[in-house]
Amino acid sequence: MPNELVPLNIKHSILDLRVRAGMSQSQAANKLGISEPTLRKWENDSSVLSYKDMLRISKLYGVPLDYIFFGPNNAFSEKHL
Repeated sequence: MPNELVPLNIKHSILDLRVRAGMSQSQAANKLGISEPTLRKWENDSSVLSYKDMLRISKLYGVPLDYIFFGPNNAFSEKHL
């Protein structure tokens, strides 16, 4: 189904965003106001993110929340309406 949204594993989105921004884990953690081990857990999918955490990530990288859930190719847009 071509118009169906397929959720990604959130860790892939978080890692992809950080790498695309050219940030180290230390830099991203500092900007997010969290510890580096916490970011590492998010990127390894060994910790659950809160909605507030996802909002901070969205704001830091300038992407909508749906990008975190669905990735760059499946992010919700008007084409899915």
